[in-house]
Amino acid sequence: MNDNQRNFRFSAELLKVFSLAYQISIKCKHPCVTDLACFVALNSLNDSPLYRRLIRSGLSSQDIERIMTEILNENKILCHAQKPMNLLAFPYPLQSFFISEELSAIFEKATFIASEYYENDAFGCNELLAAMSECMPTVFESLLRKCDIYPKPNNQLNKEANTMIKIPHELINCLTVFNDTYSPDEVSCHILGRDKETLSLIRILAKDTKRNAVLVGEPGVGKTALVEKFTWMIVTGNCPAKFKDSVLVSLDVNAIVAGTQFRGSAEERFQKLVAFLESQPNCILFIDEIHDVLGAGACREGELDLGDVLKPVLARGTTRVIGATTLEEYGNYFSKDGALKRRFERINVKEPKIHEVYPMIKNQIARLSASHGVSISKELVDLIIFYASCFNYETKNPDRTLDLIDKSMATTELYGGKEVTKEDILENFNTNKEIFKNTPLEIKTALAYHEAGHYLLHRFSKELYDYQVLAVSIMPAEDYYGINVLEIDTDVIPSRTKEYYIQLIACQLGGRIAEQMYSGKLSAGASKDLESATRIAKNMVTKYGLGTDLSYYRMYLDEAHEQMYSDKIRDTVDMEIDQIVSEAGEYAQDLLESNHYYLELLVSALLDKGMLSATEIDALFSNNERN
Repeated sequence: MNDNQRNFRFSAELLKVFSLAYQISIKCKHPCVTDLACFVALNSLNDSPLYRRLIRSGLSSQDIERIMTEILNENKILCHAQKPMNLLAFPYPLQSFFISEELSAIFEKATFIASEYYENDAFGCNELLAAMSECMPTVFESLLRKCDIYPKPNNQLNKEANTMIKIPHELINCLTVFNDTYSPDEVSCHILGRDKETLSLIRILAKDTKRNAVLVGEPGVGKTALVEKFTWMIVTGNCPAKFKDSVLVSLDVNAIVAGTQFRGSAEERFQKLVAFLESQPNCILFIDEIHDVLGAGACREGELDLGDVLKPVLARGTTRVIGATTLEEYGNYFSKDGALKRRFERINVKEPKIHEVYPMIKNQIARLSASHGVSISKELVDLIIFYASCFNYETKNPDRTLDLIDKSMATTELYGGKEVTKEDILENFNTNKEIFKNTPLEIKTALAYHEAGHYLLHRFSKELYDYQVLAVSIMPAEDYYGINVLEIDTDVIPSRTKEYYIQLIACQLGGRIAEQMYSGKLSAGASKDLESATRIAKNMVTKYGLGTDLSYYRMYLDEAHEQMYSDKIRDTVDMEIDQIVSEAGEYAQDLLESNHYYLELLVSALLDKGMLSATEIDALFSNNERN
């Protein structure tokens, strides 16, 4: 028998519990049957003692089902982090299956209780329940609080208990204890989603070596929120046992170097920070904008900065550090410091897809609703997601949607309302509406053709199945007049053939060509489209080997310090780019001409409404199909 394999004896009444726990684990995609799945199964069967107790407390079967679903969702990451071990000798129909180490420990405790107190070789529901209450106290507390039959502990006392560390006086202004933001009696976290990224973070921090992570993503996608979610898990006990006593401390890089004009005073603070980290093994340091540690505190080029001071302690593995930075800053600065980069594992935090936004922010919406004293319907949240994508496209979700929800609720509150209306949302765009209203029809029409041209190229280009247009707008925003709101599906792999890039370039040119078809003139408003089309064509020739007159098996670099372009190569590259762009332009022209009916249909709708969602465009085309 394998060392990790165990046999347990249990009563017949538990067969249904384990069978249901097995089904729950499969449905939730747990790596094995977990302690939580078994706990939920024990609560969900109507002949179990805990289920009967909940019913007697006044809950309905629907209430219990809802509460069990909430508990499963809140502990999803914790369950996925559990390690499997093999369990044998269960009778038919279960036979044998994998259970987690945590569930195995509960079975051990239940076996002990049955033999010690009842002199039984097998344990049943009561013994399992007693073992779970001892091994899973936070889950039990969560259940009882949700059922409103458990007294809430004093928040202030819990906050004092959370910290468990003393910040040195010299570092008080630059270190913030995240744990103090939460209390152990909080039932649910206001930050939802990001389960995959949070689990990756936990796994990296749980390592013995190189246990530092850097979160990389665009501003507004929720990098700091991910760290806050992990902090909530620690404070409320919904984390692996290894992190039960951990404390998240945030470092303000600007504050730690503030007032240190001289090299010695900066290094003194840095050493205080290192000493603090090494004396607190349960401390996890979070550094937002971690690229700022490069150069921080160095008075002259070549002197030690904060990054240099941290490298030795990171290499020793005596502490854990989480960093956060943007894609641009990671590429420009952080990744170029090899010694610092190799001490961190990268976690990519991508912008959520449009259908993921509401499930991710619904608890934060509830928090904003309580703060402003107003409510908002799900339909209006969906409308806000749409408006935010059109007017604030250059920012990222979920931040841009939450910002507009906050503004809309503030508007409702100031006007004395109790529920957010569409007018409250549109109040934030009055200036945009006035500009649009005063724009001459000729200019609006040209703009409508431009955006409709981009849309049709994306819709009817078969190779671009990784792109989806979520909305089309000709309403003026802060930094642009019209927009096709795009979402790239990173779960599919495009062909990356020559045809793919030709169609991608055609999408860039489609607006300009459609505008010319309408007015017979070209404007300078599409300069970004032309630049993007040219860059894609150049990469096809010089990087991807998709030209015709140059080698397919090499790249053509144009770096100043290498000077690999001769005049002949440069002329050939220019000719290739002209040929590719010309081919893409012909493709765009043919596609728009063959779909001229839909072009006119979409232009008319845009002039009428100003902006359209993908659903509205689908309905428009479906209800007006060409004969």
